[in-house]
Order: sequence, then structure tokens, then C-alpha cells
Amino acid sequence: MFSVVIPLYNKGPHIRETLDSVLKQTHCPLEIIVVDDGSTDDGPAIVSTYADRGVRLVSQSNQGVSVARNTGVTHASGDYVAFLDADDRWLPNHLQVAWHLVTEYPSAALLTTAHLIERENRTFRPRSTFPNGWEGIVPDFFSSYAQGLSLVNSSAAIVRRDALDSVGGFPQGVRRGEDIIVWVNLALNYPVAHAAVFTAIYNQQAVNRAEGIVETEPPGSLQHLCALMQQQAGSPQQQRGIRRLFDSIAFFTAAGFCLNGDRTGATAIKRLSILCHRYKLAFSIAVLTLFPRSFLKIARRYRHQQVVGGG
Repeated sequence: MFSVVIPLYNKGPHIRETLDSVLKQTHCPLEIIVVDDGSTDDGPAIVSTYADRGVRLVSQSNQGVSVARNTGVTHASGDYVAFLDADDRWLPNHLQVAWHLVTEYPSAALLTTAHLIERENRTFRPRSTFPNGWEGIVPDFFSSYAQGLSLVNSSAAIVRRDALDSVGGFPQGVRRGEDIIVWVNLALNYPVAHAAVFTAIYNQQAVNRAEGIVETEPPGSLQHLCALMQQQAGSPQQQRGIRRLFDSIAFFTAAGFCLNGDRTGATAIKRLSILCHRYKLAFSIAVLTLFPRSFLKIARRYRHQQVVGGG
């Protein structure tokens, strides 16, 4: 049923814990595929030690996470693909909850669960549209996603393989937000099921999670959403949701850039907002670039509202 696909690039310090979390699932996966995207550390060697436990290593030259995920899907034999980043982990219930969603909502092409965030030795619950324990088909995906980006995380997403193939898989050559493009494309064409149950842990402090590179272009996800707005893609309800999602991602991404001292990236997002006729948003981002970095920490606390553990 579930093929697990893990893209790997220089995550040697984390991959063992990640694989152990998959092997501890109460619902066993059909297969576990790790795609090494040209790592230069000991990550692939660590994965090789799991061969006798059913973990398959596929190697390729460095081509980016989208190509690595697509390679994993190509090698997968399951009807559903469960993605997991090589520095994140699953709680033991992840695939069991996914199985429940599959059986209850077979029309859904994208199945998602809630996740926790680890950062600075603390655990956070990201903002969510749905109360704990809620499950079902998401009635207005784009507006819900805009209210709480925790609705979909790449390490807590399960995709029906035929649907993923129909939208062209993960886009190549996209910098930042390539996974969001896939979730958006799936939600435009298929139902999305969600269970507001914590099943995954996103490691925000992992090595090479953020590289400190100054951005000169907006993230690919925002460029894709802008194109959808210009095309008036989807139903009127979806169009409204896409606008809200664009605004949410644009503002918080620009805030993150400013927090990291990257005013160039924030300015690029402001220009794209003007191109998409989101003038109030563009003004808000322009004001944002004037604030000192210390003040912008408020935006980070807003996104990761509730501390649930750690010291």
C-alpha cells in the first residue's frame, strides 16, 4: 500500500533516527526507498547498513530534491507514496493514521496529518485551521492552507501515485516551495483529506535546512500561485483561496527573509505582489523591510504559537 520515499542529501547526522522512526511504525510500509542525491557525507553508508531491514538505497548525481523525490516515485511499487525528509521523523502512528484516511476517504489524492516543529531544543505546535482530532475532506483547501500552512508538510503528506503522475510530479529547477506547487496542483484537481492528529516531527534546526543564501527571485511556489491567479484557474471559491494563500506565503516568507537579513528576497516578493495586483500586500511587505530584525521575531512566534515541550 505505502511506498516510503526519503530524499537524502548530506543528512548523515539525522538519517539513522529518520529510518528508525519508519521502522517503528505500527502499520508497516510496503517498502522504504532512500534516494541519495549526490551526498558527500556518510549518509549513504549509514543507509546501507539498513539493507537487511528492507531499506533500499538508490543513488544519483546531485539534481535537487524534486528530482530525488521523482526518482523515488519511479522506483516505488505502492499505490500511495508517503514522503519523509531525511532529517525529520514520524511518530509510530503515522502510517496507521494514513491507512485510516485511505480507507475512509478513497477519493482523496492528497492525505495529510498534523506535525510538530522542533527548533532551538523546543517543540512547537504550528497554527492549524482544525481542532485536534478533526478529520475529513478539507472543504476549502486553499483558504484553509492560507490560515495554517501546517495543513500540509512534506514529511506528513501521502499522495496517491496515479494522481501525482497526472499533475506531472515534482517540478524540476524550482527554488523554494516545489512541494507547495505539487500540493496546489493536486488540490485543484482532487479532494484533500486531513487528520488533525500529530504523527510527524519537522526538524527546523537540521543541518543545511537553511543555507543563508540571498534570494534574488521570489520562491517558485509564489510564482506558480501568481500564474494561477492570472489564469483564473479553478472555481471561484478556489480562486479566492489561491489569493489568500499567495498573501499568506508571501508575507511570512518576506518576514523570514528580513529576519535573516535578506531584504533583497523580500523586495523580490514585493515586486511579484504588484505584478499579481496584490497592492495592499506589497505595501505591507515594503513596511516590513523597514523594521529591525529583532522586531520581526514576533512574526516567527505568531507562526509557531504554542510551545509544547523542551527547555
